[in-house]
Amino acid sequence: MNRFGRWALPAVAVGALVASPAALAADAEEVEAILKRVRELESRLKAVEGDAAAARTSPAPDAELQRRLDEVDQLGRITARKVENDQEVAAQRAKDGPQPIAGRDGFGLRTADNQFVLRLRGLIQVDARSYDGNAAGVSPDTFSLRRVRPTLEGTVLEKFAWRFTPDFGQGTTQIFDAYGDANLHPGFRLRVGKFKPAVGLERLQSANALGFVERGLPTNLVPTRDIGVQVFGELLETRLGYEVGVFNGVADGGQSAGGSGDRDAASGKDVAVRVFAHPFRGTEWFALGGLGVGLAATWGNQNGSLTNAVLPSALTPGQQTFFSYNTGAFADGERKRLAPQFYWFWQQFGILGEYYANTQRVRRGANVQDVETTAWQLAGSWVLTGEDSSFRGVTPRSNFDGVSGNWGALELVGRVGQQTIGDSAFVGAAAAALSSLSTSARKADTFGVGLNWFWNRYVKLQVSYDQTTFDKGATTGDRPDERVFFSRYQVSF
Repeated sequence: MNRFGRWALPAVAVGALVASPAALAADAEEVEAILKRVRELESRLKAVEGDAAAARTSPAPDAELQRRLDEVDQLGRITARKVENDQEVAAQRAKDGPQPIAGRDGFGLRTADNQFVLRLRGLIQVDARSYDGNAAGVSPDTFSLRRVRPTLEGTVLEKFAWRFTPDFGQGTTQIFDAYGDANLHPGFRLRVGKFKPAVGLERLQSANALGFVERGLPTNLVPTRDIGVQVFGELLETRLGYEVGVFNGVADGGQSAGGSGDRDAASGKDVAVRVFAHPFRGTEWFALGGLGVGLAATWGNQNGSLTNAVLPSALTPGQQTFFSYNTGAFADGERKRLAPQFYWFWQQFGILGEYYANTQRVRRGANVQDVETTAWQLAGSWVLTGEDSSFRGVTPRSNFDGVSGNWGALELVGRVGQQTIGDSAFVGAAAAALSSLSTSARKADTFGVGLNWFWNRYVKLQVSYDQTTFDKGATTGDRPDERVFFSRYQVSF
């Protein structure tokens, strides 16, 4: 009796009371029931101990009392084992069951072993646009929901990832990202679905990290999203990255070759190749560690029709169309893109440059031309509050708090750029010309400045000014200059 009283019941009670919080949380009602049974056993044991004390004064132990002591001892052992089993089951449930995620990396669920992860992310951008000297044909001054993008992403068995991002901004509903990744090796990964082809540098930059409210002119010459398959990876200790893919082949600045659906309108496909190197990453040349240089190229045959031209238009930074093809023109053969690019980020300083050349064979009636379009830009940034600049944006050292005097981070940005459409787009009589200089400019030059205020890593305010001048594009000569003021409130998590 003393052996059980001193060791068995305390072991049962301690085992129940020190069960892990995760186990108790996994099956709180069952554990509470076990504790209740243990308390009942303790009560019975006290009664038995009283009987035993009385029995010890007798010359011989009572047979019934001994039987009761043996019964209690056996019951205590059974209960202790059941508590142990319950703890094991609860621990396994905690391991296999979902655990909430809520923190700086977003919200979601995951298993304890991280074999299955689900995350919810989001991006909301509310813009205000104001055009100085608003003329006929120019969009009105407006507030706009530029991007409204919830994102679901996750991993399965660690190596397999997926992402789904619709967009509800600007009064439309589109699927922007819908793809799966197989991360077979850091040097060899596979992506299948709809995503950004690896061509344009600024296009590859996330929309929540843009230095300006709108991207620059070179982005007119690269696809926005396309459907295909791509292999990619990083080699030489992440100093060299590569992407090789096959895609449906969208028009410049487009998302789907069919114009309205996420499928191809013709059998022609594009091959896209990009290499991008950080030659000084991880070396003693620390000032050049943030230097990246690359080259991208695409090649394919794209054939449109009178009802589906598969041809681009060109937008200013103010999102106004300054070049388009005449009705009746359509893509009619080979298209090539070449895109050298670089960036360099060091401490508070950042600079990004890109030059793109696109050649597309275009037909309108009997007039067939290879139209070359080029664009370039140079953009710089300086973080006034001392934080590091990067391709992924700025993270403030302290969050904005007017009461405590913390003001977040401030970044000053500036850029210049140009886009030129080849003369072959305008040759021939009006009835056969691919485009018209009375409605489309053959060149646009732009410069802009802006200020970005990061309240924290999730909230950003932006203001910017862009001015664009044109060569031709109006019936009386040059299209009027575009001067546009932007402001944006952004929440991204």
